[in-house]
Amino acid sequence: MARSQPTEPLSPDFAPVRIEDIEIAAPLQDVARGATADGVPFESCFCLVRLHGRPLGTIELRLPSEGIAAEELAMRIRLELGEEIAAHLRADGLPPVALTAAGIPGPDVPACAKAREGVLRDAPRISIVIVTRGRPDQVRQTVRSILSCRYPGDRQETIVVDTPEDGEQPLSFEEGDFPAGAKVRVVVEPEPGISRARNRGLREAGGEIVVFADDDVDVDENWLATLVAAFQRGPRVDAVSGPTFPAALETPTELWFEGFGGLQRGFQTRLYDLDDPPADQPLFPFTPGAFGSGRSMAFRRGALRRLGGFDPVLGPPTPTLAGEDIEALLHVVLAGRQVVHEPAALVWHAHPRDYHMLRRRMWGYGLGLSACVTKSVLDNPRLLSRLLRKLPAGLVFALSSKSKKNENRQKDYPRELIRLELAGLACGPFAYARSRWQQRGGNETAPRVS
Repeated sequence: MARSQPTEPLSPDFAPVRIEDIEIAAPLQDVARGATADGVPFESCFCLVRLHGRPLGTIELRLPSEGIAAEELAMRIRLELGEEIAAHLRADGLPPVALTAAGIPGPDVPACAKAREGVLRDAPRISIVIVTRGRPDQVRQTVRSILSCRYPGDRQETIVVDTPEDGEQPLSFEEGDFPAGAKVRVVVEPEPGISRARNRGLREAGGEIVVFADDDVDVDENWLATLVAAFQRGPRVDAVSGPTFPAALETPTELWFEGFGGLQRGFQTRLYDLDDPPADQPLFPFTPGAFGSGRSMAFRRGALRRLGGFDPVLGPPTPTLAGEDIEALLHVVLAGRQVVHEPAALVWHAHPRDYHMLRRRMWGYGLGLSACVTKSVLDNPRLLSRLLRKLPAGLVFALSSKSKKNENRQKDYPRELIRLELAGLACGPFAYARSRWQQRGGNETAPRVS
């Protein structure tokens, strides 16, 4: 007898949430109430507040039928993010200014933007790698978004790695899909697996920095320059990541995914170094999801190649389902190098709208994380004692509703999703063992990237 599909949990109080990206260095605009494409009015607004392009924080506002006037919006931002605004102005060497609807005036290139603007004047060659399968419209939009970045066109190339299944037509772009002169090419990777596809892109890349993005994101106009500028923080920085924000919160599933909390990592630039563990992350380095994700990350090409690229034992469609991106970032840290998480290098992601997809994601995130940690301990058994010492704190981190991981969960966040994530964590080592056995059976024990 076939098993019935679980029904989507009811969320009777849910109402769609509008997304606003607000730059307070410019005059503020009124926020209209608006509605979804289906005509459902927005009841609230999720606002990302930025100054000079850098995120300061988020605020949530109720949306009356008449919307919110710019003056009221400025007042609410002052109340909730006044300290963050003042701290940012001090760091830029600027006098304190009270935010009004006119915005906060300032120099054309404030101190916080000098490194980014310096990159644009002397830009290194970079390669952007996007892995896709069966989503031509989405990947076109992502590529267009990347090509709209402020970065010299002659110093960048975009490599789209297509992984069609048997019988599928490979992806192709037409003349007019992108601006004239854009360096965009499609490479077909016949072997299955996102790790192999990422590695194919890494082999094809000619830039000294290789940037990775998913095929369902829109990127900020300063995304490329901001990622590249972060490498200037020191000679040991071999990887940089950026945060993910929701492109839409119009269904309960999208809001629950956002409440999962794994995609936002704070609004301060973080440097991850094995010799300098962050005081607020007691599980470091065994929570590599804090370092970033494959939606927005970049590596020095030579460094990632020396580390072997991405592990084909991890990630879809292997039994581990995920983890190849965070394992690459963790590998950088465990090799004695540094990862920078730069909040200004942000992308907007299309969260899953289907509850059954979300269930699989939660199971996969649990599997991928513990499979990634299992792989690291097997590669370096000396890590085991460190992991065991941190395990009690790890259980609190995973289970407590007050932990940093869980504090953003909504009251109606389905407990089923929590159980699936924890079950995935428990099963990850077995999934890794199964995936490794399968790869050996296929004679895939050769180095990941030559």
